[in-house]
Amino acid sequence: MFKSKKESPPPCTIGLLTDFGLSDPYVGQMKAVFANKAPACKVVDITHGVAPFNVAQAGLFLTASYVHFPKDSVILSVVDPGVGTDRRIVGLKLDDRLLIAPDNGLLSLALKTAWANTIRAFDLSRAMDAPEKVSHTFHGRDVFAPLTAWLALGGNPAGLGGEIDPSDLLTQDWSQPAIKRNEATAHVLHIDRFGNCVLNLEAGDIGNPANLTLINPAGGPLAYVTTYADMPEGAPGLLEGSQGFLEIAVNQSSAARRFGLSMGDTINLTWDL
Repeated sequence: MFKSKKESPPPCTIGLLTDFGLSDPYVGQMKAVFANKAPACKVVDITHGVAPFNVAQAGLFLTASYVHFPKDSVILSVVDPGVGTDRRIVGLKLDDRLLIAPDNGLLSLALKTAWANTIRAFDLSRAMDAPEKVSHTFHGRDVFAPLTAWLALGGNPAGLGGEIDPSDLLTQDWSQPAIKRNEATAHVLHIDRFGNCVLNLEAGDIGNPANLTLINPAGGPLAYVTTYADMPEGAPGLLEGSQGFLEIAVNQSSAARRFGLSMGDTINLTWDL
């Protein structure tokens, strides 16, 4: 189905994000498909260290990363607990970048936070009808990789399953915090190697709160700061991290350990009006 064009292919970039790790041959086999079908394309690994099956963490990594890619990039995210089922394959085009993923909520954070002028979505599930042998447990290699190579070389996503309403994409609760006048309920999407707990809150979501308090888990006052160094060593705070989302941090220590937080946990914040 996805035959490369005979003319010289344009320069192209493919982004790749998975939960496959690097101890198995899975990533290498996918990149071999790219090398075979789209050898002119540069492949950029975002990460293959997503926690197994953790769609929320993958959604954060994708949302924080896609804007750094060149225009016309195709960015593939394969964290796919429903591989082999009838779940859809979808594409989300944000201006000039096309994000490809299973329709399991992985794209919901990118859709929520997108500031793109043009947002379009496509059902790409016909890619599963490709005549080549398809493993029921490895669509990343046998379906997603050929599809992504074809799209990166100029394939038209609307020519597969047609355009769909972006609001028709599956979304998950972890992509949307609950914010009231002076309180917020948020999810921990990621804990980095420093123990910083990245939340599904953007910087503007809660304004510039005074007397910010972590009430669940019971953590007490949090300074609302700009840099880690604005907190005394060992003191906790909330700040906008490099990925564009608010994070709970402790200066030169682990906030996750300090407050007993894990990925997927729910936290509650309050502040004065």
